[in-house]
Amino acid sequence: MPNEFQPILLENLQIRWSGFRIRRIALNQHMPRVERLSEHVHRYCQALLYLRGSGTQHLGDIAVPVGRGSILVIPPERAHRFEKTRAVRPICLAIDFETVEPVTWREESVLSARDLALVERLLVDLHERHLKPDDFSIQSAALILQILALVQSAVEEHDPRRGHGPVFVSVEKTITRHGFAGISPGLVAARLGRTLDHLNRQLQEECGMTVGAVLNRARLEQSGRLLRTTALSISEVASSIGMDDQNYFARWFRRQSGQAPTRWREAMRG
Repeated sequence: MPNEFQPILLENLQIRWSGFRIRRIALNQHMPRVERLSEHVHRYCQALLYLRGSGTQHLGDIAVPVGRGSILVIPPERAHRFEKTRAVRPICLAIDFETVEPVTWREESVLSARDLALVERLLVDLHERHLKPDDFSIQSAALILQILALVQSAVEEHDPRRGHGPVFVSVEKTITRHGFAGISPGLVAARLGRTLDHLNRQLQEECGMTVGAVLNRARLEQSGRLLRTTALSISEVASSIGMDDQNYFARWFRRQSGQAPTRWREAMRG
């Protein structure tokens, strides 16, 4: 397994809630033998969440490109196979479950950066509990249910463009063009020729977010990527997202992710 995630495999689960039962959860890396796996089916419904890498899932005659944050929901007995498209081996979270009624979730979706970071934190917590395999408790079940709830929220969203309307896109592009140094919600609004109150109202109506929330999400995604993939110090990571005070950054990151940046980095790298 890569450094970012440790293997998790919990089978024969009997975690139930209204209309659902989780049977198995696994964190997989697509090793060569998996990459050569022919088309196959599963007895249960399967939700796949890609945490790293990219490739193509072939669902019968349909080819679906997947990358970090991609979610696929595969009904029981639906033939599928995975094809890697880059040298980096993808990491995929697989959840097998069954339902009383047929699943009406969208077959493909994308998890938001904030929810993806939360899933990664929950997986770290689950791995730490799984170090004692005989100690599967209600806390472990709660972690698994939180993960599935995040996945369910993404695939049940009726409008797949939610959060990606013209106002959101304008805000996100402004943040990208300006960079994090010296940026603020008020500056973003000024760059777009609007007052912050007006821009926040438009953004709230479009996707339920504020400019500050979009900026926080961008900062969290960037800082998480740097902590996970570089040797930059915590101070350097903080500075890269426009926070010169390392202690302030540490407190902010903990509020956003639930863990201190040093501990989060160590957990992600095993």
